[in-house]
Amino acid sequence: MEEEKIDFEKMKRVPLASERAEIRSRRRKRFLVFLLCLLSLMAGIFADRVYTLANPVQKKESNIYEQIKSIMGHTWLYSDLYEDLDKELEDKALYGMTAFDFDPYTTYMSDEEMNSFTDSINGNYVGIGVEYTNFNGKAMIVKVFYSSPAEKAGLQAGDAILKVDGIDIVDADTEQIRSLVLGIEGTEVVLTIERGTEVFDVTVIRGVVNSTVFAYKKDDLIVMELNSFGSTTCEECIKYLDNFAGAGKIIVDLRGNGGGYQGSVRDICGLFIGPDEVYLRQRGVNGKETSDYTPSDSKHYDFDKIVLLVNGDTASAAEVFTIAVKERCENVTIIGEKTFGKGVIQTNRVLNNGGVLKLTSYYWYSPDGVSIHEEGIAPDIELKMPDIYYESYYDLEEDEAYEFDSVSDSAKVTQKALQYLGYDIERTDGYFDASLRDALISYQAEHSLKADGILDQTTFSSIISETSRELSINDEKDTQLQKALEVVRSE
Repeated sequence: MEEEKIDFEKMKRVPLASERAEIRSRRRKRFLVFLLCLLSLMAGIFADRVYTLANPVQKKESNIYEQIKSIMGHTWLYSDLYEDLDKELEDKALYGMTAFDFDPYTTYMSDEEMNSFTDSINGNYVGIGVEYTNFNGKAMIVKVFYSSPAEKAGLQAGDAILKVDGIDIVDADTEQIRSLVLGIEGTEVVLTIERGTEVFDVTVIRGVVNSTVFAYKKDDLIVMELNSFGSTTCEECIKYLDNFAGAGKIIVDLRGNGGGYQGSVRDICGLFIGPDEVYLRQRGVNGKETSDYTPSDSKHYDFDKIVLLVNGDTASAAEVFTIAVKERCENVTIIGEKTFGKGVIQTNRVLNNGGVLKLTSYYWYSPDGVSIHEEGIAPDIELKMPDIYYESYYDLEEDEAYEFDSVSDSAKVTQKALQYLGYDIERTDGYFDASLRDALISYQAEHSLKADGILDQTTFSSIISETSRELSINDEKDTQLQKALEVVRSE
């Protein structure tokens, strides 16, 4: 009888009883772990659903914009800084949506911005009638409008407004100053004025100010400043032109005129080129070209000579007027510097939120079909203003001062300012030479300042104030205007 052989390999594959029990135990544990994980997952989903219902920030929105707005509204650290965060986020999104580098004129404007924009074009408000700029934190008057409450009260260009009704406005922003100065027609506002070294109060009676046109007569000619093309500009022009009836020559000052309404420039072109005349051609997105005409009932003032003053800030509607008059009137001379070159037209679309989409919609062309877009209008006689006109500057600090044999940008500005004011200055490169020291001593003595020839904050502020006033009111030092007077009076 043969001995039975044992298959050791097979024995390895058959677990012992104890091993089988251990395997079953492990399987039960794995099943329990799986079951617990499944239950945890279900509980998590359920809890998340409950939390989402209770917390809108987690609610899935219909688009990414609404999702961002919801998240920021509930979890952004600074959300409580805004009274209406939804409106703030909506405006920011719309600003970004309409921002294109190649088209800086298309933009979204909130209702507040649109109102401010309209006010700036129309130039009509109840206030005192001044234009001012910030200098050393002070509101320095650079222009007093004709027949305005400010002019009647004796305010001058170069005056600095320190207080409004006793409220200190040094370092205040434009909106703060505006809110204090504007008010109800017929009410009083007391301004604390700094003029040179004097400080005094002036009471001004608020009134309606029309600031888009100012004109005056010199001998047999009219000098008319067109500051913008607003809703009342044509009526203002007619008032002046009728008042100065019989003048056969006119200088129209368009320097700094950034444009305005197409309807306004149409009406004013009519005053110069006559009724039913093409003043503008335009082409829209479909390529179709159309011609726009001056009003059929337009008044027409016939001038023997017209001089137009322009500069780099003459833009848009002001350029439409400039080239239309040049092409359609006789004896027209353009003097100054090349204009801005805005050859496109925007239209305004009111949106559901009260804001406005200002949209570039047309290219425009002159009556003869010339485009000035990104080219500008070259003057017949190119002429610049005095050097100080183009300088930008900051006031000196309280402890800042310069004297002989130093170099600074402030000295450079002072040299050009004093040269403009008529002092003998030998150089304008910022080196503090003997001629600047001597000029400073003379200026300081004439303006009741310490005559030490040192350029400190007090002296610098006084010089800039005087220069600003001269730039605004002294026609004799306006080189472009003087050339215009020469040309228009020539045979």
